[in-house]
Amino acid sequence: MKSRKMNIIKRIVDCLLTVLLLLLMALQVTGDWLHEWLGITMTVTVICHHILNYKWYKSLFKGRYTAYRIALTITDVLLIASFVLTALSGISMSGHAVPFMYGTINVMTARKLHLAFSYWSFTLMGVHIGLHLPSMTSRIKLPGPAASAVTAIFAAAASWGGYLFFKSDIISYLFFKTHFAFLDYQKAKWLVLTENLAMLLFWAFAGYILTKLVRKHPTKSGLLAPLLWLAAVAAAVIVLTLSLRNSNTADSSTSWQSVPEPQTTSQQTPQTAKDNSSAADSTPTANKAVSDGFVLIDRGTFTMGSPDSENWRISDEISHSVTVSAFYIDPYETTQWDYESIVGKNPSTFTGKKLPVDNISWLDAINYANAKSKAAGLTPAYTITDSEITWDRSANGYRLPTEAEWEYACRAGTQTPFNTEHSLSADDANFYGHYPYEIEQNYFDNSPLEAKPGEYRAKTVDVGSFKANSWGLYDCHGNVNEWCWDYYGQYSTSQTTDPTGPTDGTRHIYRGGGWNDFAKNMRSAYRAAAQADMKSYNLGVRLVRNATAVSASVTVKEKSAEKTDSANVLIVYYSWSGNTRGIAKEIQNQTGADIFEITLKTPYSTDYNTVLMQAQQDQHDQARPEINGTVDITKYDTIILGYPNWWASIPMPIATFLESYDLSGKRLLPFCSHGGGRLGQSLTAIAKLAPDCVMGEGLCVHYSGGDSMAQDVSQWLRSNHVKTK
Repeated sequence: MKSRKMNIIKRIVDCLLTVLLLLLMALQVTGDWLHEWLGITMTVTVICHHILNYKWYKSLFKGRYTAYRIALTITDVLLIASFVLTALSGISMSGHAVPFMYGTINVMTARKLHLAFSYWSFTLMGVHIGLHLPSMTSRIKLPGPAASAVTAIFAAAASWGGYLFFKSDIISYLFFKTHFAFLDYQKAKWLVLTENLAMLLFWAFAGYILTKLVRKHPTKSGLLAPLLWLAAVAAAVIVLTLSLRNSNTADSSTSWQSVPEPQTTSQQTPQTAKDNSSAADSTPTANKAVSDGFVLIDRGTFTMGSPDSENWRISDEISHSVTVSAFYIDPYETTQWDYESIVGKNPSTFTGKKLPVDNISWLDAINYANAKSKAAGLTPAYTITDSEITWDRSANGYRLPTEAEWEYACRAGTQTPFNTEHSLSADDANFYGHYPYEIEQNYFDNSPLEAKPGEYRAKTVDVGSFKANSWGLYDCHGNVNEWCWDYYGQYSTSQTTDPTGPTDGTRHIYRGGGWNDFAKNMRSAYRAAAQADMKSYNLGVRLVRNATAVSASVTVKEKSAEKTDSANVLIVYYSWSGNTRGIAKEIQNQTGADIFEITLKTPYSTDYNTVLMQAQQDQHDQARPEINGTVDITKYDTIILGYPNWWASIPMPIATFLESYDLSGKRLLPFCSHGGGRLGQSLTAIAKLAPDCVMGEGLCVHYSGGDSMAQDVSQWLRSNHVKTK
């Protein structure tokens, strides 16, 4: 009697575990708060399950291990390990159930572990159920036809579950290819749970068939039935998955048709532009003798900027017609081998001869162009003094492209957001592949996206690793950003032939996006900007040279970041989760500086998923949320500005702050907490909003920073000549 009651309790606990698992895998149904408490309940229930089954542990090293027992033991051991890692990583990210445990494991690591091992737990739980299914149903006796019908229904449900499993790309979660789960919050809750049940049944069916195969059979025919059922389910899953892929391919062929095409005049490719260009007649003799592999881009007129209909366009991308004279351009970004062979040193963050050079400033790029010109026996394009740089436009030496030349070459005759004429994927370029174009509005349901989340390489790759655009140029999108000549400013509508940008300014343009940027910042029209001496792990160069001479010169005055010690320092920060606040407090501890926290009159939601959507909507709309309080900014010469990296940029409360104060002449030192994208394009956003401040080196801290945070902050403060206690 006691044994019977114990079995009933075990069955109740087993059923509870299954129900809890299905709910835990449906975050879009439960929400964060309930999800965490269900996780705590699951952990307690798993412990109870193992206490009730303590005899299993006692028998581990006893008796003979058959094929079935080996399969069962391996599955159970892996399931236990997976449950433990899921629980520990979940506790380390808790914001509701056990918030005092937050950060026990580095949050970024915890996120990856939790996502991967929650799906491993789900998968192994299904196999575990399937392995026990024959013994669980041994007392149920059905006639042959009824048993076959039940198995057929089971197989059909498993087929549907297998299709859903591969359709949802859960494989990428299992093998750490992404650290975010892309969930459909618009799907009916009952359907989410039903689909999760179907996927669980898929793995239960796999375990059930495995049981049938590894248990002893008196004849070979005893193996035939499970093999046939296995083949049938596998075939059904393959057919359904291939049908999905074909459907997606058909849909993607028309996905750009909804984007109105801007009007252009004489938009040519290099093959056809020669008929309308005088480049061949006026090419300087010295250029004709140069054998450097540069590609001739013929004269043409194109529409620069983006149409109002382009998603994630910025107001500084005003669409206008521009004519560009012929020029030669390097088909590749400048490699470390090329740069070091000329300059004699390699400043790059990532090391490799075929990798693009990175971590160079605009001034470095200018000096490199002159040095390369001298090495090739060409006339340097630039005359450099302490305070200004003059570009001799008639010189035949190497130089930076103008912003118009860069966009003209990148577009290669296209009018779509990317020169691929389809939404950029991680197979097309090296960028933060988890965040393809338009994912911001489709984060929890990426089914509408043409390009799905893909690989994030988190570093530069060899130049030319991806397909060239139609004019033979590689990596115009991604890998590293590329410096241009122009100052940043509004486009001129008066100078539309070979424009060289504003006549004065404090920031220079760079284009193309880098390895850590989101696809929205890879668009052909996207404009980034920084002061001339800024260096970054995602900033490089691609050189050009004249094909036609222009008798003119352009002079620009340059202002570098001051290296004097800062006496009056103010720390200003916005923090949502507390990570940025912790960094700000550490900076205050080391400097003794005054501190001002930006808070909102209407705060963002405390729910993580909700605030993700609020943040992207504010960025998309370029909103300016109202902030509380004011600070006397005139008392300080240095502003240390902190924020979380949200959607590869600044949170909009930071934009509100920057536009509320005059920072002219002040030093601004940015720092951010991030989950993998480092500073993203936040420096560009700040540079545009505070054009008259002098920006120092930025600091990016991975989430809360871990044990090295204090040391990282100290080193950063020293590099920016900020006094410490």
